[in-house]
Amino acid sequence: MPSRPKKKRPVPSALGWAFLALFILVTVLAFLWVIRPVYRPKSRPRVNPPTPVKPPSPVIKPKRLILKRTRPSPSKPLVAIIIDDMGQNPRLERKFFELGLPLTFSFLPYAPFTKKLAREAHTRGFEVMVHIPLEAQNHQYTPGLIRLDMSESRVKYLVRQAILAVPYAVGVNHHMGSLFTEDRLHVRWLLEAVAAEGLFYIDSRTTKNTVVPVVARELGLPFAERRVFLDHTLADREIEHSFRILVKKARKEGRLVAIGHPHPQTLKALKRTKVWLTEEVLLVPASKIVRHP
Repeated sequence: MPSRPKKKRPVPSALGWAFLALFILVTVLAFLWVIRPVYRPKSRPRVNPPTPVKPPSPVIKPKRLILKRTRPSPSKPLVAIIIDDMGQNPRLERKFFELGLPLTFSFLPYAPFTKKLAREAHTRGFEVMVHIPLEAQNHQYTPGLIRLDMSESRVKYLVRQAILAVPYAVGVNHHMGSLFTEDRLHVRWLLEAVAAEGLFYIDSRTTKNTVVPVVARELGLPFAERRVFLDHTLADREIEHSFRILVKKARKEGRLVAIGHPHPQTLKALKRTKVWLTEEVLLVPASKIVRHP
């Protein structure tokens, strides 16, 4: 029996091939869709909302301490403190200016910084005096020294020159003078020259035998006498003891003149006793202490 001839499979048409290609394409795209990397956006760092800025609080300035001026108590004695030997050490002497006390400053007429510092003291409101050099028992020399072997005209000339050398001077006291101030005639010439310039005189009392008060009364010259030396010795304890003596004498006498010098120890004592001193006495310029005969 003859075998049947096999039927040939039909060749896919062009349309079939198109469908097959489409199927494959769709399959591939589906596969790619499944395996695609999932994009996850990176999380941004969390930013805290800005803290509201507080407006700056107003700057509160400390209240300035205002010291009320009080009328001088009639129970307070008057005290003038004269600082002698000025005009030699500007750095140290200016510290006395800065104490805030109504001190009086007496300048050596021929010291190197007298003119400059005397003007500065006057500008700051301090009273200025001439610290005139007079002959001492030990005959120590200093520029402009007035001696007992000088004539009347020479004495008076040197007094006038010393006064002219210190700007804004309103008074005079003496440097040394333990010999000179015991001589009545020479003291008269000295005080006549001071009176002619319209100044007052403070007797530094460098000798217990001084004749300055007697002659000043005779001439009708405004004058006062030193009652306390603040720094005769430079030990701190001794200087502070001198301030206690000053207050004690001032209470007894009602008014007095004390003399100190521009030493570091004196400056230190004035700083330490400043508050106490101003509570106990009324500090005034030297011109407020002088008496008018």
